[in-house]
Amino acid sequence: MTSSSKIARTRINAPSARPQSTRGLADRTIIAANKNQVPIRTNLRGSALLNTPRLNKGAGFSREERQIFGLEGFLPYDVHSLEKQALRAYNQLLKQPSVILKHAFLASLRDQNQVLFYKIMQDHLKELLGVLYTPGAAEAVANYSNLFRRPVGCYISFPNQDGMRAQLEGHLLDVNRTADVAYDSNNPHDAIDLVVVTDAEAILGIGDQGVGGITISTSKAALYTLGAGINPNRILPVVLDCGTDNHALFSDSLYMGWKRTRIRGKNYDQFIDRFIKNCRELFPNAIIHFEDFGMANAYRLMEKYKHIPMFNDDIQGTGAVALAALIAAIKVSGARLQDQRIVIYGAGSAGMGIADQIKDGLMILEGLTEEEACSRFWCVDRNGLLVESMGNNLRHAQLPYARPDEEVEHWAKSEDNDGTWLMDVVKNVKPTVLIGTSTHSRAFSEELIREMGKHVERPIIFPMSNPTALCEVDPADALHWTENRALVATGSPFPPVELGNGKQYTVAQTNNALIYPALGLGSILARSNTISNSMLMAGVNSLASLSPALTNPEASLLPDLADVRNVSVEVAAAVVRQAVQDGNAKDENTIKVVNGKGPLHLEEYIRSRMWDAVYRPLELVD
Repeated sequence: MTSSSKIARTRINAPSARPQSTRGLADRTIIAANKNQVPIRTNLRGSALLNTPRLNKGAGFSREERQIFGLEGFLPYDVHSLEKQALRAYNQLLKQPSVILKHAFLASLRDQNQVLFYKIMQDHLKELLGVLYTPGAAEAVANYSNLFRRPVGCYISFPNQDGMRAQLEGHLLDVNRTADVAYDSNNPHDAIDLVVVTDAEAILGIGDQGVGGITISTSKAALYTLGAGINPNRILPVVLDCGTDNHALFSDSLYMGWKRTRIRGKNYDQFIDRFIKNCRELFPNAIIHFEDFGMANAYRLMEKYKHIPMFNDDIQGTGAVALAALIAAIKVSGARLQDQRIVIYGAGSAGMGIADQIKDGLMILEGLTEEEACSRFWCVDRNGLLVESMGNNLRHAQLPYARPDEEVEHWAKSEDNDGTWLMDVVKNVKPTVLIGTSTHSRAFSEELIREMGKHVERPIIFPMSNPTALCEVDPADALHWTENRALVATGSPFPPVELGNGKQYTVAQTNNALIYPALGLGSILARSNTISNSMLMAGVNSLASLSPALTNPEASLLPDLADVRNVSVEVAAAVVRQAVQDGNAKDENTIKVVNGKGPLHLEEYIRSRMWDAVYRPLELVD
């Protein structure tokens, strides 16, 4: 040890070092396999160290660390394990009287001690996911300016766009100065693996929220870590403040964003282009995750930037997890995907994303043409069934699914918008699959569900709107009205449904967290040039194959969210293999592992690259 460097090693439950015979693997892989033993180098001491959430251990600093880093006198005497700290913090969390205060507590904990935050979240993921993300995050987003305590993430505002590159570089310097990135790369421009960005125009079920959208970006970023072990210090949450059309924010004197109506058209496109260009130059290997963009822009931007590694969770993530649940349901029912008649109620970005993903599945898995695949869908929005005569009133994403007018000319048409038109579709189409993304609470009435159940032995019903209050039907009702024959998955969590005779039906939650973190992890490890449809479909098939319902008909159509890390290993492996097979991967170490030229199996390699919520040793440097 040199005089300019001291290492304080804490005892951790880290994987044991691999035997000498494995030394032939590249250094990066060897180091990654022992990631929890690699010290983090820092020159911070005393209160500066305690006020750096990425490095702070609180009462978890060992005696040796307290001496080396000048912490004696800053902390109470006793040293507490991470487990003991987690128990104390969890008990404090339970005392918070509301969801919004629980969300604020978790945000505060994240801003104080990163490892402890992720430890609590991992230990209680199913319980706390609804606090950190939907539905808890919605209230936090809406009240962002009133709850503001400290900035987290990157805020890029339209009037300050000339300084955009410097703003992003500032975050890059911050990451390189304080984060544990050394074992991944010595290249300072390789310090960011993932950018999660929103313009906050279409947040969850609450719409335009301006600068408050940063909370969605930070929550999604946390789910990448919780779900797939992506290093949180290599994720950059971003909000693009393009103004807001939410005039309630204008009238709030505490609102912290740019107080003007949203920019549109050429100015908006140039702003987004500048952001993507800077990200590609500063973070050349990073995936860009688009979140909660308005429908008018979401599809357009996804198409525009498909040549880079980008992903839109609202469209692709929602569609992917819905398709995985659908594939599992079809296997349970003994049917074929190509034989389904699919009605989607809610033709926004989520509904059309689901349609697109199922369409891709029909083409890739079943060999249908695009026209044949589109003919399996009937999509209904607030104006009724999408038909060709709607012309310019149809958005680009809706056009492929518009039905010929002559098909529906003999149908009785309702003039109101209370869901009766949906009933007409169900009566005439006799769907085998009914999907809701409308945010129209209880739109799937008893009459409608019973009508569907008359024509199919195992009706597949997916009321996917969030939050729970906006769900199209309660799963218990859907099962009761179909004599327990329905196969159900929902967007929000619901308790098991009593079927009688001591049996329960476990309702699957089509939570995007079951797939998008793994898709991101697989793409990062492969350093893929793009995130292709084939990679996405490989992940979908892998997730569907893990369905508990394949061996137990009363079980969930999707794996339990509590097991998401194990699920992510399998899904990420499928994504990586597909990227390598397609020639879409450029990471040499990952390619070697896939081709069996390293001592680690791919799944083992993936686990070795996942970030863990443990206290790593610290090394003091000048």
